[in-house]
Amino acid sequence: MKVLLATIALTLISFALTGQGCCNSCTVYKGYITSDIGIWKKGMEEASAAWLNDPSSCTLYTLTEARYGYIGYLLRIGQKAEARPFIDDFESDLSQLAEFPDRKAEADAFMIALLGFRMELNPARAMSLGPRALKQLEKALETGGDNPAVWIEKANSEASMPAFTGGSKVKAAGSLRHAISLFELKRESLGCNWRYLNTYLLLGKLLEQTGDFKGACEVYRKVLQEEPAFAEVRNKLLPAAEVRINGV
Repeated sequence: MKVLLATIALTLISFALTGQGCCNSCTVYKGYITSDIGIWKKGMEEASAAWLNDPSSCTLYTLTEARYGYIGYLLRIGQKAEARPFIDDFESDLSQLAEFPDRKAEADAFMIALLGFRMELNPARAMSLGPRALKQLEKALETGGDNPAVWIEKANSEASMPAFTGGSKVKAAGSLRHAISLFELKRESLGCNWRYLNTYLLLGKLLEQTGDFKGACEVYRKVLQEEPAFAEVRNKLLPAAEVRINGV
């Protein structure tokens, strides 16, 4: 009976992580669309348990991606001290993820993000880490140019760099649109895929920064077509962008 219960428990964890047969955490996804960081953290715990019980490229990718998103959240709210140990864990994840040939593109893309996280923790290191990040981006595009994760990091670089070093919000928007198109080539991977929705969100916010509120509204409406329960878009982002269209 104990063996049976343990098997059932592992099966439930696997289902929560993989959703529709892909490497996406439905728990993390629920935390994302409801803006509930507690649910997100529960998803990370599930992903960690799944990786320990089944050390595969899929379970490790799920864990690494969940940490990637959580680190971004902590840095956005200014919790650098809390983010630091997660960044160290993220770096450890990457060293293992890179050993799986089927996850090489994602590992290369995450390495760009890692360098960005390190610069966020200590802006003084930007002079040394910035060029490394650009070289890593070139490497990632060469080996994984057909992977949306690479184009997301390309967009992040383009949006954050000054114009004289190649930064451009217009270029970044184009990179995000390309990432979305790559996601949509594999519709079967979109179940519980928070990064797919987040790419739309990044695009919408970028369009707002350029003054294209009509374009942003179109993006936010597309997000709600994909996920009507996405609270932040439905209750905040879309209404605010619609107000800006009307010049209020």
